Parts: sequence; structure tokens; C-alpha cells
Amino acid sequence: MNIKQIGISAGILALLGVLCAIGIPLLLSDGHAPGADHSNLTGSMKSGSTTNLTYTLSAAFPSTPETVVLYRVVEPEITTELVSAMAEKMGLEGTIRESHDQILLSDDPYSLEVHTRSGRVALIDLPRWMNPNGNDLPENLPSDDEAVGIATRYLEKTGLMPPGAVISGIEHPRIVEYDENGEEVGIAFEDVQVSYSRTIDGRLVVGSKLTVEIGDGGDILNIYKLWRDCTPEKEIAVIPPQEAFEELKAAGVAADTEGQTVVITGIEPGYYEAPAMDEPAYLIPVYIFTGEVRDGTAKTPFVRYIPACPDLREEIPAVK
Repeated sequence: MNIKQIGISAGILALLGVLCAIGIPLLLSDGHAPGADHSNLTGSMKSGSTTNLTYTLSAAFPSTPETVVLYRVVEPEITTELVSAMAEKMGLEGTIRESHDQILLSDDPYSLEVHTRSGRVALIDLPRWMNPNGNDLPENLPSDDEAVGIATRYLEKTGLMPPGAVISGIEHPRIVEYDENGEEVGIAFEDVQVSYSRTIDGRLVVGSKLTVEIGDGGDILNIYKLWRDCTPEKEIAVIPPQEAFEELKAAGVAADTEGQTVVITGIEPGYYEAPAMDEPAYLIPVYIFTGEVRDGTAKTPFVRYIPACPDLREEIPAVK
């Protein structure tokens, strides 16, 4: 079980509730949501440092074909009728409205947002999700196994479960309360987050995201889905992983000081799906490099995506 903690002092609990209520719609509108998969560690070959870094391989290069299938993204057809039908399956009522490439519906306490260009779906319980309250606490949560069942049944009932989705992780995002001396005095919020991963042709699709967060009594507090449809277009040539490793070294990884060691612990062929606000033409074939930047006893994990097809390098954004 993984736990994400956000520390807050007792004196700002009330303020945090206000900030959450204001900030969450902005968070959803730019296509981001909490998660513990590769998508929140996005890397590329354009960023980082190459200054006096030593690269070490502790993972074998995978055996890969000379070509892979290039998948074209299918533009979704998001209509008010579709969103209304989705809301009905969720048990929501309310008036549909359109705003900034999104179709929205509010039914207190829930807000439903569907992005028309990417098909991204975001459902949130505004008063409760990532907001300190007296209900969503560790002692009131379902077990991890129960949460998986609740999430899967809800996705299937509402038509949000995509074909081939596989459970990839369970986390417990929480807000921890500290006193003025920095001592932990309690938990102000916690839920169970169930994540699903996507593969195409046996390759992980990084960037595709489906999470369900469950609170007290099995209530759904948050759903985030970015999972564009795609169709095979053609076979394209790809570089071998050894060449991708050389490109990674040339580009570098984020490093605070000189003389650090970069240890590559995993190399995996995959595809990259762009964030919700982008308008990609394809799912981009990539090599997924995972590893650590080591400096003495400190170890900083990283994930970098190196395009496997040179012609598509510009489709992978630089890390900011």
C-alpha cells in the first residue's frame, strides 16, 4: 500500500478547505489529477543536465523489433447528449453547459467535466475530495480489495471502463495535520485511490490515465480518465534501445550538482499519450527509462521517455 501525504498545520485546516474548493476546478481543467504512475514523472530527451554525470546500466536492453505499429488518435465525438447520458448512469441530474472546450454538469456535491477535444472525464465530490472532513478518514475506508471491487463495478456500470484496462496500483492519498512544533497530530483526510493501466500490443501506454478515489462508506470522491481511442495506421521503423540510451545520455536528466551517478534500472518499449489539453495526431512509440540519480546516500527517482522514431521527437514535450 502506498501513501501520499500532504502536511498541514492545525491553524490552516479551515483555509485549506477554501483553497481546495477554489483550486480543484482549475486542476481538472488543465488535465491533471493526482496519481502514482509514470504520467506524473513525465520526462523527455530535451531537458536536464549532462554535466559530469556518470551513467550506469543495471537493466538489460530489451529485445525489440525493427518496426512497430503507429497508432493515429481518433478525435472523440463529445456531445451534450453523450454527457447527459453519462451523467444519468452516474445518478446525476442538472443542467448541461459548455465552456472552454468542456461540457459541464453540476449536481451538488458533484461536478462532472468532459473535455471535448480529448474526451477526458473528470468527476469530483467538491466538498470532500482532498478536503479535510470528519468522514473520509482511515477508520471509515473500505479495504483495498473492497475498493477495487467498488471502483471496477462503478466504471462498468457507467460505461467508463475501457477494454483492456488492468489494475496497476492502490494508493492512499492523505492530508496529515501537524502542530506548531511539526509533530503529527492526526489525519484530516484520506481515501483509497485505485489506478488502471493501458497496454497496446503488449506495450505500456504512458500518459493514459484512469483513477477512481473512494472515501467513507464506499462513496466515489473522484474519477479521472484520459484514454483516447486510436486506430492502427502503418508500420514505422524505430531505433534500437541502445541508440535511445545514447540519446538519453546526450540529453541528460535533472541533476542538482555535478559528479552524480545516473543508474538506469529499467528500459521498456511503450507508447506515449499526450496530456488532455494537447491535440496529438498519434500515440508516440517511446522507450521508457526508469532510474535514480544518486549522490552519496541520496537517491532521486526519475522516468524519461525517449522517442523510438526520430521523426516524432518533437511530439514529446520538454520537462519544465
